[in-house]
Amino acid sequence: MTLAGTIVLASAFLYIQDLLYIKATGRPASERVRERIERQNRPLTRSRSIWLSVLLGAAILLQAYLAIGSNDYSGWSKVIPIGWIVSGSLPFYHLQKRWRAQQQRSDDQLSGGAR
Repeated sequence: MTLAGTIVLASAFLYIQDLLYIKATGRPASERVRERIERQNRPLTRSRSIWLSVLLGAAILLQAYLAIGSNDYSGWSKVIPIGWIVSGSLPFYHLQKRWRAQQQRSDDQLSGGAR
């Protein structure tokens, strides 16, 4: 019953999201996904990189506090916040990797334009 309800809610959410996108832009709903992917893959600005790093770092620190310092989790239940630490660390790692690769590419480009 819960699975069926979840599927119905997800379908209704996507339908409303597509309907609002079509009304707002006048373009087909398939463009929404393409635009989202383009926004995610655009080059990172320094401020966006810092903001995302701080946000992900704060989440990792909060989960580390829950795993180590809090009495809410004891014994095997500490596996839950440790799993959250790992799942929060992966996006942080990929963000840093993407930022470094982007910086390396911009350093490799010639300055002054082509002649």
